Amino acid sequence: MLRKQSVIFQTLLLNLLAFAAFGRVDKLRVIWQGNASTSATIAWNQASGTDPVLLLDVNDFGKNADEYGLSKRPDRIQLADDMNNHFVRLENLLPNMTYYFLIKDSEGTSLRYFFTTAPNSPDRRLSIIAGGDSRNHREARQDANILVAKLRPHCVMFGGDFTENDHPKEWKDWFDDWQLSIAEDGRVTPIIVTRGNHEYSNKSLIDLFDMRAAGGFYATSLGGDLVRIYTLNTLIPAGGEQRDWLENDLRSHGSKYHWRIGQYHHPMRPHTARKSEKNDQVAYWAPLFLKYNVNLMVECDAHVVKSTWPIRPDNGPGSDEGFVRDDENGTVYIGEGCWGAPLRSNDDDKTWTRASGSFNEFNWIFIDKEKIEVRTVMTDGAGRVANIDPKNIFTSPVGLRIWNPANGDVITIAAKAPAVPAFDENMLASRGGSEQGASKHPSAHAVEDETGNWEACPLIVADAATGEAQIKYNVDETSNVVIRVINPKLQEVTRLELSNQTPREYLRSLKISHLPPGKYLAIVKGDRKVLRRYRLVKN
Repeated sequence: MLRKQSVIFQTLLLNLLAFAAFGRVDKLRVIWQGNASTSATIAWNQASGTDPVLLLDVNDFGKNADEYGLSKRPDRIQLADDMNNHFVRLENLLPNMTYYFLIKDSEGTSLRYFFTTAPNSPDRRLSIIAGGDSRNHREARQDANILVAKLRPHCVMFGGDFTENDHPKEWKDWFDDWQLSIAEDGRVTPIIVTRGNHEYSNKSLIDLFDMRAAGGFYATSLGGDLVRIYTLNTLIPAGGEQRDWLENDLRSHGSKYHWRIGQYHHPMRPHTARKSEKNDQVAYWAPLFLKYNVNLMVECDAHVVKSTWPIRPDNGPGSDEGFVRDDENGTVYIGEGCWGAPLRSNDDDKTWTRASGSFNEFNWIFIDKEKIEVRTVMTDGAGRVANIDPKNIFTSPVGLRIWNPANGDVITIAAKAPAVPAFDENMLASRGGSEQGASKHPSAHAVEDETGNWEACPLIVADAATGEAQIKYNVDETSNVVIRVINPKLQEVTRLELSNQTPREYLRSLKISHLPPGKYLAIVKGDRKVLRRYRLVKN
Protein backbone atom coordinates (compact mmCIF):
# COMPACT_ATOMS: atom_id res chain seq x y z
CA MET A 1 0.00 0.00 0.00
CA LEU A 2 2.78 2.46 0.99
CA ARG A 3 4.72 1.63 -2.18
CA LYS A 4 1.65 2.27 -4.34
CA GLN A 5 0.93 5.60 -2.67
CA SER A 6 4.58 6.55 -3.17
CA VAL A 7 4.36 5.83 -6.90
CA ILE A 8 1.22 7.96 -7.23
CA PHE A 9 2.79 10.78 -5.21
CA GLN A 10 5.94 10.72 -7.34
CA THR A 11 3.88 10.86 -10.55
CA LEU A 12 1.88 13.83 -9.32
CA LEU A 13 5.03 15.57 -8.08
CA LEU A 14 6.76 15.15 -11.44
CA ASN A 15 3.73 16.62 -13.20
CA LEU A 16 3.68 19.60 -10.85
CA LEU A 17 7.43 20.20 -11.20
CA ALA A 18 7.20 20.01 -14.98
CA PHE A 19 4.40 22.57 -15.08
CA ALA A 20 6.24 24.85 -12.61
CA ALA A 21 9.43 24.83 -14.69
CA PHE A 22 7.86 25.34 -18.10
CA GLY A 23 4.82 27.59 -17.72
CA ARG A 24 2.09 27.26 -15.13
CA VAL A 25 -0.58 25.35 -17.00
CA ASP A 26 -2.10 22.26 -15.40
CA LYS A 27 -5.22 20.09 -15.23
CA LEU A 28 -4.98 19.19 -18.90
CA ARG A 29 -7.81 17.35 -20.69
CA VAL A 30 -8.92 16.56 -24.26
CA ILE A 31 -12.67 16.43 -24.88
CA TRP A 32 -14.70 14.79 -27.63
CA GLN A 33 -18.19 15.74 -28.76
CA GLY A 34 -19.63 15.73 -32.27
CA ASN A 35 -17.41 14.07 -34.88
CA ALA A 36 -14.39 12.68 -33.06
CA SER A 37 -12.58 11.97 -36.34
CA THR A 38 -12.25 15.66 -37.24
CA SER A 39 -12.70 17.69 -34.04
CA ALA A 40 -11.55 17.90 -30.42
CA THR A 41 -11.23 20.42 -27.61
CA ILE A 42 -8.01 20.86 -25.65
CA ALA A 43 -8.52 22.38 -22.20
CA TRP A 44 -6.32 23.37 -19.28
CA ASN A 45 -6.12 25.56 -16.20
CA GLN A 46 -3.95 28.65 -16.68
CA ALA A 47 -2.53 28.82 -13.17
CA SER A 48 -0.21 31.75 -13.91
CA GLY A 49 1.33 33.51 -16.85
CA THR A 50 -0.45 35.43 -19.60
CA ASP A 51 -1.13 35.29 -23.33
CA PRO A 52 -1.25 31.47 -23.69
CA VAL A 53 -1.28 29.91 -27.13
CA LEU A 54 -1.67 26.28 -28.21
CA LEU A 55 0.98 25.03 -30.65
CA LEU A 56 -0.04 22.00 -32.72
CA ASP A 57 1.49 19.80 -35.41
CA VAL A 58 1.27 16.30 -36.88
CA ASN A 59 5.05 16.07 -36.47
CA ASP A 60 6.66 15.67 -33.09
CA PHE A 61 8.97 18.63 -32.53
CA GLY A 62 9.27 18.02 -28.81
CA LYS A 63 9.68 21.31 -26.97
CA ASN A 64 10.92 23.22 -30.03
CA ALA A 65 7.98 25.61 -30.00
CA ASP A 66 9.05 27.51 -33.11
CA GLU A 67 8.75 24.37 -35.27
CA TYR A 68 5.04 23.75 -34.68
CA GLY A 69 2.95 24.60 -37.72
CA LEU A 70 -0.32 25.71 -36.12
CA SER A 71 -0.86 28.18 -33.31
CA LYS A 72 -4.29 28.88 -31.85
CA ARG A 73 -5.42 31.04 -28.98
CA PRO A 74 -8.24 29.91 -26.69
CA ASP A 75 -11.74 30.09 -28.13
CA ARG A 76 -13.20 30.39 -24.64
CA ILE A 77 -11.92 31.28 -21.19
CA GLN A 78 -14.11 30.44 -18.20
CA LEU A 79 -13.38 31.21 -14.56
CA ALA A 80 -15.06 28.42 -12.61
CA ASP A 81 -14.33 26.36 -9.50
CA ASP A 82 -11.24 28.43 -8.65
CA MET A 83 -9.73 27.55 -12.03
CA ASN A 84 -8.94 29.64 -15.08
CA ASN A 85 -10.25 27.21 -17.68
CA HIS A 86 -8.98 27.72 -21.23
CA PHE A 87 -10.56 25.91 -24.18
CA VAL A 88 -9.14 25.58 -27.70
CA ARG A 89 -11.67 24.14 -30.13
CA LEU A 90 -10.06 22.27 -33.02
CA GLU A 91 -11.98 21.59 -36.23
CA ASN A 92 -11.15 20.16 -39.66
CA LEU A 93 -8.61 17.74 -38.21
CA LEU A 94 -7.42 14.68 -40.11
CA PRO A 95 -8.97 11.34 -39.05
CA ASN A 96 -6.83 8.77 -37.23
CA MET A 97 -4.04 11.32 -36.97
CA THR A 98 -1.77 11.97 -34.01
CA TYR A 99 -1.46 15.64 -33.08
CA TYR A 100 1.41 16.83 -30.90
CA PHE A 101 0.96 20.01 -28.90
CA LEU A 102 2.48 22.45 -26.44
CA ILE A 103 1.02 25.35 -24.50
CA LYS A 104 3.22 28.44 -24.52
CA ASP A 105 2.66 31.51 -22.35
CA SER A 106 4.56 34.46 -20.91
CA GLU A 107 6.35 32.19 -18.42
CA GLY A 108 7.48 29.41 -20.70
CA THR A 109 6.35 26.29 -22.50
CA SER A 110 4.60 23.19 -21.20
CA LEU A 111 5.65 19.61 -21.73
CA ARG A 112 4.85 18.10 -25.14
CA TYR A 113 1.61 16.10 -25.25
CA PHE A 114 -0.32 14.36 -27.99
CA PHE A 115 -3.72 12.85 -28.78
CA THR A 116 -5.07 10.92 -31.76
CA THR A 117 -8.31 11.62 -33.58
CA ALA A 118 -10.75 8.77 -34.09
CA PRO A 119 -10.53 6.72 -37.29
CA ASN A 120 -12.94 7.66 -40.05
CA SER A 121 -13.34 4.12 -41.38
CA PRO A 122 -15.48 1.26 -40.02
CA ASP A 123 -12.61 -1.08 -40.89
CA ARG A 124 -10.55 0.19 -37.94
CA ARG A 125 -11.26 -1.48 -34.61
CA LEU A 126 -11.94 0.76 -31.60
CA SER A 127 -11.03 0.45 -27.93
CA ILE A 128 -13.17 2.39 -25.45
CA ILE A 129 -13.16 2.56 -21.65
CA ALA A 130 -16.56 3.30 -20.06
CA GLY A 131 -17.51 3.89 -16.44
CA GLY A 132 -18.24 6.55 -13.87
CA ASP A 133 -18.79 7.52 -10.22
CA SER A 134 -15.35 8.64 -9.10
CA ARG A 135 -16.49 11.02 -6.39
CA ASN A 136 -15.11 9.80 -3.05
CA HIS A 137 -12.12 7.52 -2.77
CA ARG A 138 -9.13 9.11 -4.47
CA GLU A 139 -6.95 6.00 -4.28
CA ALA A 140 -9.49 3.92 -6.19
CA ARG A 141 -10.03 6.78 -8.65
CA GLN A 142 -6.30 7.12 -9.22
CA ASP A 143 -5.99 3.39 -9.87
CA ALA A 144 -8.62 3.58 -12.62
CA ASN A 145 -6.98 6.66 -14.12
CA ILE A 146 -3.58 4.95 -14.16
CA LEU A 147 -5.14 2.05 -16.08
CA VAL A 148 -6.51 4.47 -18.67
CA ALA A 149 -2.92 5.57 -19.31
CA LYS A 150 -1.72 1.97 -19.50
CA LEU A 151 -4.50 0.64 -21.76
CA ARG A 152 -4.38 3.56 -24.26
CA PRO A 153 -8.03 3.40 -25.43
CA HIS A 154 -9.33 5.64 -28.20
CA CYS A 155 -11.44 7.45 -25.60
CA VAL A 156 -13.15 7.29 -22.20
CA MET A 157 -16.92 7.47 -21.87
CA PHE A 158 -17.40 8.89 -18.38
CA GLY A 159 -20.87 8.44 -16.87
CA GLY A 160 -21.02 11.25 -14.30
CA ASP A 161 -20.63 11.86 -10.56
CA PHE A 162 -17.10 13.17 -10.89
CA THR A 163 -17.04 14.64 -7.35
CA GLU A 164 -19.04 14.38 -4.13
CA ASN A 165 -20.27 17.96 -3.70
CA ASP A 166 -19.44 19.74 -6.99
CA HIS A 167 -17.03 21.85 -4.91
CA PRO A 168 -13.98 23.75 -6.30
CA LYS A 169 -11.47 21.89 -4.10
CA GLU A 170 -12.93 18.55 -5.20
CA TRP A 171 -12.82 19.49 -8.87
CA LYS A 172 -9.20 20.61 -8.62
CA ASP A 173 -8.34 17.28 -6.99
CA TRP A 174 -10.27 15.44 -9.69
CA PHE A 175 -8.37 17.14 -12.50
CA ASP A 176 -5.06 16.59 -10.73
CA ASP A 177 -5.93 12.90 -10.49
CA TRP A 178 -6.98 12.86 -14.15
CA GLN A 179 -3.39 13.71 -15.09
CA LEU A 180 -2.58 10.12 -14.10
CA SER A 181 -4.53 9.05 -17.22
CA ILE A 182 -1.82 10.70 -19.35
CA ALA A 183 0.64 8.05 -20.51
CA GLU A 184 4.35 8.25 -19.81
CA ASP A 185 5.05 9.34 -23.41
CA GLY A 186 2.56 12.23 -23.17
CA ARG A 187 -0.46 10.54 -24.76
CA VAL A 188 -3.76 12.11 -23.64
CA THR A 189 -6.96 10.03 -23.84
CA PRO A 190 -10.02 12.06 -24.94
CA ILE A 191 -13.05 12.00 -22.65
CA ILE A 192 -16.79 12.05 -23.50
CA VAL A 193 -18.60 13.40 -20.44
CA THR A 194 -22.01 12.75 -18.88
CA ARG A 195 -23.80 14.61 -16.12
CA GLY A 196 -24.47 12.76 -12.85
CA ASN A 197 -26.65 13.76 -9.92
CA HIS A 198 -23.58 15.03 -8.02
CA GLU A 199 -23.06 17.59 -10.77
CA TYR A 200 -25.62 20.04 -9.45
CA SER A 201 -26.34 21.58 -12.85
CA ASN A 202 -25.40 21.20 -16.50
CA LYS A 203 -23.25 24.29 -15.97
CA SER A 204 -20.55 22.19 -14.27
CA LEU A 205 -19.83 20.33 -17.48
CA ILE A 206 -20.27 23.43 -19.64
CA ASP A 207 -17.75 25.38 -17.57
CA LEU A 208 -15.20 22.61 -17.04
CA PHE A 209 -15.46 20.52 -20.22
CA ASP A 210 -16.82 23.08 -22.70
CA MET A 211 -19.89 20.90 -23.26
CA ARG A 212 -21.80 22.70 -25.99
CA ALA A 213 -25.06 20.80 -25.63
CA ALA A 214 -26.98 23.05 -23.24
CA GLY A 215 -29.33 20.22 -22.27
CA GLY A 216 -26.50 17.81 -21.56
CA PHE A 217 -27.54 15.31 -24.24
CA TYR A 218 -25.62 14.86 -27.49
CA ALA A 219 -24.15 12.32 -29.92
CA THR A 220 -20.54 11.54 -30.82
CA SER A 221 -19.45 9.66 -33.96
CA LEU A 222 -16.37 7.42 -34.21
CA GLY A 223 -14.98 5.34 -37.03
CA GLY A 224 -16.91 6.85 -39.93
CA ASP A 225 -20.18 4.95 -39.85
CA LEU A 226 -18.95 2.39 -37.32
CA VAL A 227 -20.50 3.68 -34.08
CA ARG A 228 -22.63 6.55 -32.82
CA ILE A 229 -22.43 7.19 -29.08
CA TYR A 230 -25.48 8.72 -27.37
CA THR A 231 -24.89 10.65 -24.16
CA LEU A 232 -28.18 11.22 -22.29
CA ASN A 233 -29.01 13.30 -19.23
CA THR A 234 -30.95 11.57 -16.44
CA LEU A 235 -31.12 14.79 -14.40
CA ILE A 236 -33.66 16.41 -16.72
CA PRO A 237 -36.96 14.93 -17.97
CA ALA A 238 -36.49 11.79 -20.03
CA GLY A 239 -39.49 12.74 -22.15
CA GLY A 240 -40.24 15.89 -24.05
CA GLU A 241 -37.31 17.61 -25.75
CA GLN A 242 -34.76 14.95 -24.81
CA ARG A 243 -36.85 12.03 -26.02
CA ASP A 244 -37.74 13.85 -29.25
CA TRP A 245 -34.08 14.62 -29.93
CA LEU A 246 -33.12 10.99 -29.25
CA GLU A 247 -35.69 9.58 -31.63
CA ASN A 248 -34.93 12.13 -34.34
CA ASP A 249 -31.23 11.39 -34.17
CA LEU A 250 -31.68 7.62 -34.07
CA ARG A 251 -33.99 7.82 -37.07
CA SER A 252 -32.04 10.30 -39.19
CA HIS A 253 -28.43 9.57 -38.18
CA GLY A 254 -28.21 6.46 -36.02
CA SER A 255 -29.67 4.19 -38.69
CA LYS A 256 -26.60 4.84 -40.85
CA TYR A 257 -24.20 3.33 -38.32
CA HIS A 258 -23.18 -0.27 -37.75
CA TRP A 259 -23.59 0.20 -33.99
CA ARG A 260 -25.53 2.47 -31.64
CA ILE A 261 -24.31 2.59 -28.05
CA GLY A 262 -24.65 5.11 -25.25
CA GLN A 263 -24.23 6.27 -21.69
CA TYR A 264 -26.27 7.98 -18.99
CA HIS A 265 -26.06 8.20 -15.23
CA HIS A 266 -29.10 6.68 -13.46
CA PRO A 267 -29.74 3.00 -14.29
CA MET A 268 -33.24 2.08 -15.39
CA ARG A 269 -33.30 -0.96 -13.14
CA PRO A 270 -30.53 -0.65 -10.54
CA HIS A 271 -28.96 -3.79 -9.15
CA THR A 272 -28.89 -2.59 -5.56
CA ALA A 273 -32.02 -2.32 -3.44
CA ARG A 274 -30.85 1.05 -2.14
CA LYS A 275 -31.63 2.75 -5.45
CA SER A 276 -35.05 3.51 -6.89
CA GLU A 277 -36.41 2.41 -10.25
CA LYS A 278 -36.34 4.93 -13.11
CA ASN A 279 -39.70 4.29 -14.75
CA ASP A 280 -39.62 7.43 -16.89
CA GLN A 281 -36.45 6.29 -18.58
CA VAL A 282 -37.99 2.86 -19.17
CA ALA A 283 -41.10 4.46 -20.64
CA TYR A 284 -39.42 7.07 -22.84
CA TRP A 285 -36.08 5.56 -23.84
CA ALA A 286 -36.27 1.77 -23.74
CA PRO A 287 -38.88 1.55 -26.55
CA LEU A 288 -36.62 3.71 -28.72
CA PHE A 289 -33.66 1.45 -27.96
CA LEU A 290 -35.76 -1.48 -29.21
CA LYS A 291 -37.21 0.33 -32.22
CA TYR A 292 -33.89 1.63 -33.47
CA ASN A 293 -31.72 -1.34 -32.50
CA VAL A 294 -29.56 0.28 -29.83
CA ASN A 295 -26.97 -2.35 -28.99
CA LEU A 296 -25.29 -1.36 -25.72
CA MET A 297 -25.92 1.08 -22.88
CA VAL A 298 -23.56 1.98 -20.03
CA GLU A 299 -25.28 2.98 -16.76
CA CYS A 300 -23.80 4.32 -13.52
CA ASP A 301 -24.93 5.69 -10.11
CA ALA A 302 -25.71 2.47 -8.20
CA HIS A 303 -22.07 1.72 -7.25
CA VAL A 304 -22.35 -1.96 -8.12
CA VAL A 305 -21.29 -4.03 -11.12
CA LYS A 306 -23.72 -5.62 -13.52
CA SER A 307 -24.24 -6.89 -17.01
CA THR A 308 -27.50 -8.05 -18.55
CA TRP A 309 -28.46 -10.39 -21.32
CA PRO A 310 -29.98 -8.55 -24.29
CA ILE A 311 -33.37 -7.30 -23.02
CA ARG A 312 -36.33 -5.38 -24.37
CA PRO A 313 -39.23 -3.64 -22.62
CA ASP A 314 -42.12 -6.04 -22.03
CA ASN A 315 -44.66 -6.50 -19.22
CA GLY A 316 -46.04 -9.82 -20.42
CA PRO A 317 -45.53 -13.36 -19.11
CA GLY A 318 -41.93 -14.09 -18.23
CA SER A 319 -41.02 -10.43 -17.81
CA ASP A 320 -39.22 -9.01 -14.78
CA GLU A 321 -39.51 -5.33 -13.81
CA GLY A 322 -40.77 -4.43 -17.27
CA PHE A 323 -38.12 -6.26 -19.33
CA VAL A 324 -37.72 -9.65 -20.93
CA ARG A 325 -34.66 -11.32 -22.36
CA ASP A 326 -34.49 -11.12 -26.16
CA ASP A 327 -31.19 -12.29 -27.61
CA GLU A 328 -32.09 -11.18 -31.12
CA ASN A 329 -33.60 -7.74 -30.57
CA GLY A 330 -32.61 -6.68 -27.07
CA THR A 331 -30.14 -4.12 -25.70
CA VAL A 332 -27.30 -5.11 -23.37
CA TYR A 333 -26.93 -2.93 -20.24
CA ILE A 334 -23.65 -2.80 -18.34
CA GLY A 335 -21.90 -0.79 -15.64
CA GLU A 336 -23.56 0.88 -12.65
CA GLY A 337 -20.49 2.85 -11.65
CA CYS A 338 -17.47 2.00 -9.45
CA TRP A 339 -14.66 4.43 -10.35
CA GLY A 340 -14.04 5.23 -6.68
CA ALA A 341 -17.49 5.94 -5.22
CA PRO A 342 -18.55 3.96 -2.11
CA LEU A 343 -19.42 0.40 -3.07
CA ARG A 344 -22.89 -0.99 -2.40
CA SER A 345 -24.37 -4.50 -2.25
CA ASN A 346 -25.48 -6.07 -5.51
CA ASP A 347 -28.67 -7.38 -3.89
CA ASP A 348 -31.26 -6.78 -6.62
CA ASP A 349 -30.60 -9.11 -9.56
CA LYS A 350 -33.29 -9.81 -12.16
CA THR A 351 -34.10 -12.90 -14.17
CA TRP A 352 -32.33 -11.29 -17.12
CA THR A 353 -29.20 -10.34 -15.19
CA ARG A 354 -26.12 -11.94 -16.73
CA ALA A 355 -23.85 -11.27 -13.75
CA SER A 356 -23.44 -8.81 -10.88
CA GLY A 357 -20.84 -7.90 -8.26
CA SER A 358 -19.44 -5.14 -6.08
CA PHE A 359 -15.88 -3.89 -6.72
CA ASN A 360 -14.06 -1.00 -8.35
CA GLU A 361 -14.16 -1.39 -12.12
CA PHE A 362 -14.72 0.03 -15.56
CA ASN A 363 -15.75 -1.57 -18.83
CA TRP A 364 -13.24 -2.14 -21.63
CA ILE A 365 -15.11 -2.23 -24.94
CA PHE A 366 -13.81 -3.33 -28.37
CA ILE A 367 -15.86 -2.46 -31.45
CA ASP A 368 -15.50 -3.57 -35.05
CA LYS A 369 -17.97 -4.22 -37.86
CA GLU A 370 -18.58 -7.82 -36.86
CA LYS A 371 -19.01 -7.53 -33.10
CA ILE A 372 -18.77 -5.62 -29.84
CA GLU A 373 -16.77 -7.22 -27.03
CA VAL A 374 -17.16 -6.05 -23.43
CA ARG A 375 -14.78 -6.88 -20.60
CA THR A 376 -15.01 -5.64 -17.02
CA VAL A 377 -11.64 -4.54 -15.65
CA MET A 378 -11.08 -4.78 -11.90
CA THR A 379 -9.19 -1.54 -11.34
CA ASP A 380 -7.67 -1.89 -7.86
CA GLY A 381 -3.91 -2.50 -7.85
CA ALA A 382 -3.13 -0.65 -11.07
CA GLY A 383 0.53 -0.45 -10.12
CA ARG A 384 0.87 -4.20 -10.75
CA VAL A 385 -0.30 -3.85 -14.37
CA ALA A 386 2.16 -3.48 -17.24
CA ASN A 387 1.75 -0.95 -20.02
CA ILE A 388 -0.11 -2.27 -23.03
CA ASP A 389 1.77 -2.69 -26.29
CA PRO A 390 0.90 0.51 -28.25
CA LYS A 391 0.97 -1.55 -31.46
CA ASN A 392 -1.53 -4.07 -30.08
CA ILE A 393 -4.03 -2.28 -27.83
CA PHE A 394 -6.50 -5.16 -27.96
CA THR A 395 -4.38 -7.65 -26.00
CA SER A 396 -4.51 -7.47 -22.19
CA PRO A 397 -1.22 -6.41 -20.60
CA VAL A 398 0.45 -8.50 -17.93
CA GLY A 399 -1.22 -8.11 -14.55
CA LEU A 400 -4.59 -6.81 -15.79
CA ARG A 401 -7.47 -8.43 -13.92
CA ILE A 402 -10.58 -9.14 -16.00
CA TRP A 403 -13.74 -10.11 -14.09
CA ASN A 404 -14.69 -13.68 -14.91
CA PRO A 405 -18.19 -14.51 -13.60
CA ALA A 406 -19.89 -17.83 -14.26
CA ASN A 407 -21.11 -16.74 -17.69
CA GLY A 408 -17.63 -15.87 -18.91
CA ASP A 409 -15.28 -12.90 -18.99
CA VAL A 410 -16.31 -11.51 -22.41
CA ILE A 411 -19.72 -10.31 -23.50
CA THR A 412 -19.99 -10.56 -27.29
CA ILE A 413 -22.68 -8.73 -29.25
CA ALA A 414 -22.68 -10.02 -32.81
CA ALA A 415 -23.65 -7.81 -35.72
CA LYS A 416 -27.13 -8.30 -37.09
CA ALA A 417 -27.05 -8.91 -40.80
CA PRO A 418 -29.76 -7.43 -43.05
CA ALA A 419 -32.84 -9.57 -43.47
CA VAL A 420 -32.82 -12.43 -45.96
CA PRO A 421 -35.89 -14.02 -47.54
CA ALA A 422 -37.92 -16.09 -45.10
CA PHE A 423 -37.68 -19.86 -45.38
CA ASP A 424 -39.67 -22.93 -44.51
CA GLU A 425 -38.66 -26.53 -44.11
CA ASN A 426 -39.26 -27.28 -47.81
CA MET A 427 -36.85 -24.54 -48.80
CA LEU A 428 -34.24 -25.97 -46.46
CA ALA A 429 -34.84 -29.46 -47.74
CA SER A 430 -34.25 -28.27 -51.29
CA ARG A 431 -30.69 -27.40 -50.31
CA GLY A 432 -30.06 -31.05 -49.47
CA GLY A 433 -26.92 -30.10 -47.60
CA SER A 434 -25.14 -29.02 -50.78
CA GLU A 435 -24.01 -25.52 -51.75
CA GLN A 436 -26.21 -25.45 -54.82
CA GLY A 437 -28.98 -22.93 -54.25
CA ALA A 438 -27.64 -21.91 -50.87
CA SER A 439 -27.80 -18.23 -49.96
CA LYS A 440 -24.48 -16.41 -50.07
CA HIS A 441 -25.79 -13.64 -47.84
CA PRO A 442 -23.46 -12.96 -44.86
CA SER A 443 -26.16 -13.85 -42.36
CA ALA A 444 -26.48 -17.31 -43.84
CA HIS A 445 -22.77 -17.94 -44.27
CA ALA A 446 -22.24 -19.33 -40.78
CA VAL A 447 -24.98 -21.94 -41.13
CA GLU A 448 -24.78 -22.91 -44.80
CA ASP A 449 -22.91 -26.09 -43.99
CA GLU A 450 -25.18 -26.96 -41.06
CA THR A 451 -28.69 -26.86 -42.53
CA GLY A 452 -28.73 -30.16 -44.33
CA ASN A 453 -31.99 -31.90 -45.24
CA TRP A 454 -34.35 -30.53 -42.62
CA GLU A 455 -37.39 -32.33 -43.98
CA ALA A 456 -36.04 -35.55 -42.50
CA CYS A 457 -35.07 -34.05 -39.15
CA PRO A 458 -37.04 -34.81 -35.99
CA LEU A 459 -39.48 -32.18 -34.73
CA ILE A 460 -39.25 -30.80 -31.17
CA VAL A 461 -42.01 -28.65 -29.70
CA ALA A 462 -40.94 -26.52 -26.76
CA ASP A 463 -42.83 -26.99 -23.49
CA ALA A 464 -45.37 -24.16 -23.29
CA ALA A 465 -45.18 -23.95 -19.50
CA THR A 466 -41.38 -23.86 -19.05
CA GLY A 467 -40.28 -22.49 -22.40
CA GLU A 468 -37.72 -25.27 -22.66
CA ALA A 469 -36.90 -27.74 -25.43
CA GLN A 470 -35.30 -31.12 -24.72
CA ILE A 471 -32.34 -31.71 -27.03
CA LYS A 472 -30.91 -35.24 -27.31
CA TYR A 473 -27.52 -36.02 -28.86
CA ASN A 474 -24.63 -38.51 -28.70
CA VAL A 475 -20.97 -37.65 -28.23
CA ASP A 476 -18.51 -40.19 -29.66
CA GLU A 477 -15.34 -38.57 -28.33
CA THR A 478 -14.66 -35.87 -25.75
CA SER A 479 -15.72 -32.59 -27.35
CA ASN A 480 -16.74 -29.03 -26.72
CA VAL A 481 -20.41 -29.02 -27.72
CA VAL A 482 -22.39 -26.05 -28.99
CA ILE A 483 -26.16 -26.05 -29.42
CA ARG A 484 -27.27 -23.28 -31.79
CA VAL A 485 -30.78 -22.08 -32.54
CA ILE A 486 -31.26 -20.34 -35.89
CA ASN A 487 -34.26 -18.18 -36.78
CA PRO A 488 -36.01 -18.04 -40.19
CA LYS A 489 -33.55 -15.34 -41.32
CA LEU A 490 -30.67 -17.74 -40.69
CA GLN A 491 -29.52 -15.64 -37.73
CA GLU A 492 -28.31 -17.24 -34.53
CA VAL A 493 -30.71 -16.31 -31.72
CA THR A 494 -29.62 -18.63 -28.90
CA ARG A 495 -26.45 -20.55 -28.11
CA LEU A 496 -25.60 -23.05 -25.37
CA GLU A 497 -21.92 -23.93 -24.94
CA LEU A 498 -20.91 -27.11 -23.07
CA SER A 499 -17.25 -27.82 -22.42
CA ASN A 500 -15.52 -31.22 -22.35
CA GLN A 501 -18.52 -33.45 -23.02
CA THR A 502 -17.35 -37.05 -22.52
CA PRO A 503 -18.61 -39.88 -24.81
CA ARG A 504 -22.23 -40.84 -24.00
CA GLU A 505 -25.82 -39.88 -24.78
CA TYR A 506 -27.03 -36.49 -23.48
CA LEU A 507 -30.43 -34.90 -22.94
CA ARG A 508 -30.16 -31.15 -22.41
CA SER A 509 -32.82 -28.57 -21.63
CA LEU A 510 -32.57 -25.53 -23.88
CA LYS A 511 -34.41 -22.45 -22.66
CA ILE A 512 -36.13 -20.53 -25.46
CA SER A 513 -38.84 -18.75 -23.48
CA HIS A 514 -37.36 -15.42 -24.53
CA LEU A 515 -37.86 -16.15 -28.24
CA PRO A 516 -40.97 -15.14 -30.20
CA PRO A 517 -43.33 -17.97 -31.21
CA GLY A 518 -42.34 -19.58 -34.48
CA LYS A 519 -40.20 -22.15 -36.24
CA TYR A 520 -36.46 -22.50 -35.65
CA LEU A 521 -33.53 -24.70 -36.55
CA ALA A 522 -31.56 -26.39 -33.76
CA ILE A 523 -28.03 -27.55 -34.57
CA VAL A 524 -25.81 -29.56 -32.21
CA LYS A 525 -22.09 -29.49 -33.02
CA GLY A 526 -19.15 -31.15 -31.30
CA ASP A 527 -15.77 -29.64 -32.12
CA ARG A 528 -17.19 -28.27 -35.39
CA LYS A 529 -18.80 -31.58 -36.40
CA VAL A 530 -22.61 -31.65 -36.69
CA LEU A 531 -23.99 -34.21 -34.23
CA ARG A 532 -27.77 -33.67 -34.60
CA ARG A 533 -30.26 -31.37 -36.31
CA TYR A 534 -33.83 -30.68 -35.24
CA ARG A 535 -36.83 -28.71 -36.38
CA LEU A 536 -37.83 -26.66 -33.36
CA VAL A 537 -41.22 -25.04 -32.77
CA LYS A 538 -42.25 -22.64 -30.06
CA ASN A 539 -46.01 -22.10 -29.82
